[in-house]
Amino acid sequence: MKLKYKFFIAFIVTSFLIVFMVVGVTQINVRKNFIRFVNNVEFEKLDKLAGLLKKRYQLTAGWDDFHDNKTGWEKLLSESHPDNPDQDRFHPGPPEHHKNSNVPPPHHFNPLGGPPSRGVLKPMDPFTLHRRLCLFDEDKQYVAGEYQPGDKFNFRAIVLSNQTIGWLGLKNQAEMIKPIELEFLEKQTQSFYIIGAGIFVLAIIISYLMSKHLLSPIQELVRGTRAMMNFDFNTKIKVHSTDELGGLADDFNLMAQTLKQYETLRKNWISDISHELRTPVAVIRSKIEALQDGIRVMTPTLLNSLHNDIMGLGKLVNDLHLISLADSKTLPCNLKSVNLFELINQCLETFLIRLEQQQIKIHTDWKKEDRLEIKGDAILLSRVFSNLLENCLRYTDSPGSIKISHDIQENRIILCVEDSSPGVPADSLAYIFDRLYRVEQSRNRALGGSGLGLSIARQIITKHEGTIQASPSSLGGLKIKIELPLQKKII
Repeated sequence: MKLKYKFFIAFIVTSFLIVFMVVGVTQINVRKNFIRFVNNVEFEKLDKLAGLLKKRYQLTAGWDDFHDNKTGWEKLLSESHPDNPDQDRFHPGPPEHHKNSNVPPPHHFNPLGGPPSRGVLKPMDPFTLHRRLCLFDEDKQYVAGEYQPGDKFNFRAIVLSNQTIGWLGLKNQAEMIKPIELEFLEKQTQSFYIIGAGIFVLAIIISYLMSKHLLSPIQELVRGTRAMMNFDFNTKIKVHSTDELGGLADDFNLMAQTLKQYETLRKNWISDISHELRTPVAVIRSKIEALQDGIRVMTPTLLNSLHNDIMGLGKLVNDLHLISLADSKTLPCNLKSVNLFELINQCLETFLIRLEQQQIKIHTDWKKEDRLEIKGDAILLSRVFSNLLENCLRYTDSPGSIKISHDIQENRIILCVEDSSPGVPADSLAYIFDRLYRVEQSRNRALGGSGLGLSIARQIITKHEGTIQASPSSLGGLKIKIELPLQKKII
């Protein structure tokens, strides 16, 4: 099932349950409160009856006259007219009783003890208060009325001289509501159903619009994802919202641009690597084919040349492997306390003969016995300084000079390696740490090198939580500035 259908069904079911609960609870409360309202209204009709009961209680000094006296209770209720105080249930006998007949009208008991009243007793409505009223004594013990075990009553006190002498009980039963009241409740119920149906229809419309609104960004993301699966990194999704989905869309667009840049770098990287490998392989192949064809004769000089070509190819492969380890965050780095001055002095000794051959002088601003300790990997740091010295040897005109100086600022050591001319064009300084980048004017492939030395140096320095920058040198060449955390200095 598609997500839009799941959203729509979830909204509909939730809306239906809410409407059902609201309508149901409201209907129950209305019915319950309406019954309570009806009972309270009916209680207000009992003022006359309460007054008659007080008088009867005073005449008889109790409720004994009503015990087992259903007729007396009925007559008292008829006298008080609780169902309709403005009308008498007893109508005078027809004129025939007085004029055309010798039969006297029926005599009825007078609840106040006076002479019997005359009239005709109307039939009693099954919903009348006569059928729902009961009399109880001051202890709420049953005295008179239609009483069944389990009946529930609303009570009204009968008070005489600030003393409760009894209670009037009104049966509180929903089935005893009058037809006109039931009709009112039915109309209210119908209204609730109509309102509930209207709300439910409105909920359907809102659910449809909400699901469409929520799924629109997701559909855009799906479209963009499918485009990226086809390596179309120029895709851009448009989501006009500031919520989490809008933020997700922005992140997606940023990811697409980043992947596009990485794809461009990947293609350039593969092209550059293949080009770098193709040149030494072609050179070695040409020398070997010349030997096979008898054009050249194997000599110690040719063997040394082949050996140097193979060693250079091996160094290129090792450099590529080191770059890949750094990119994958798996470059091993064994941090220990290292004397930076001693480490640089050792690197200088390995280049000393070549430096003398090219008439390049070295200047340092520390003594041989000085110590400056940092936390680092001695092998990786030696690789950095060896690459820097190799570049100086390869690209510095002879005679020339190399200056290595240092400065300490707070807990950081700043090391500068400068060489003499030629320099690097200003527009190339920002790219010399890129992989396989070369300055074609003076530092070209003819001078050797793979273009990976400075890139490897940046990876290693970054691994040591340091920075490396390039700028023009006051000596006329290139200045490399390295900044590393300082452990301690001992002189």
